[in-house]
Amino acid sequence: MIHSVEGGHVGPLAGIRMMVTRSRGQARELISQLEALGGEAYAFPLLKMVPPQDSSRLDEALSRIGSFDWVMFTSVNGVRFFLDRMRQLGIGIDRLTGHLAAVGPKTAAELALHGLRAEVIPSDYVAEGMLASLKDRLQPGERVLLPRADIARKTLPEELRRMGLDVTEVDVYHTVIDAKDAPEAAERLRNGLIDVIAFTSSSTVSYFMEAMAPYGGKQLLEGVSIACIGPITADTARAHGLQADVVAREYTVEGLLEALKAYWGGNGNGHFI
Repeated sequence: MIHSVEGGHVGPLAGIRMMVTRSRGQARELISQLEALGGEAYAFPLLKMVPPQDSSRLDEALSRIGSFDWVMFTSVNGVRFFLDRMRQLGIGIDRLTGHLAAVGPKTAAELALHGLRAEVIPSDYVAEGMLASLKDRLQPGERVLLPRADIARKTLPEELRRMGLDVTEVDVYHTVIDAKDAPEAAERLRNGLIDVIAFTSSSTVSYFMEAMAPYGGKQLLEGVSIACIGPITADTARAHGLQADVVAREYTVEGLLEALKAYWGGNGNGHFI
């Protein structure tokens, strides 16, 4: 069932009814911040993160973890699954002797929870930002480990290889669709009970369209605004024929909410304020 969170109807997003498509484990942050701004959230978790069925490639990389010059983390989940597997194999984090890079402050904060420090945190929290931050620190021939999701973009490893680095990619978790709440989500959209849908990754867009296809697809979104956490997610939305009405400038939950406040306070549907 989709859970609703009633906001206090006081604040810059008072009365806004937002569908949140993040995984169950990650939705709470966005929901609580939206509620604090006066909005109402309807959680429609579309993603589940699960360990890979075959972890042999990951395990082989972990067995020689000390041989890598860099380990680059591109998500909070990547950190969690990576360190979980290290613990399961009895490999201590003291074996992580290479430089660590994190795609953004939340990924870095997850590392810090385990006593690990990210030396590089880009200002743009995407692969391109990480490449820009790293380019002056990397040397051809250095060995890089990329613990990622199975559906991660290929931009980072491809560019690193072009720079002459020895890149090992390993799946540390798989992202799968969780569409059991799709009938109720479609009904809410059909009945005009949702003002905006928040997409926090390209996979949330793709899985949403897959989940809604049996119930009318894009036809359900008439009068519904689309909010994207960044330009890559917005590009995926457009590829599915959706209009990205709100695109965060800072690719975080906070940035997304700031963009929503600007949208409804400016050129958006101001009657919600």
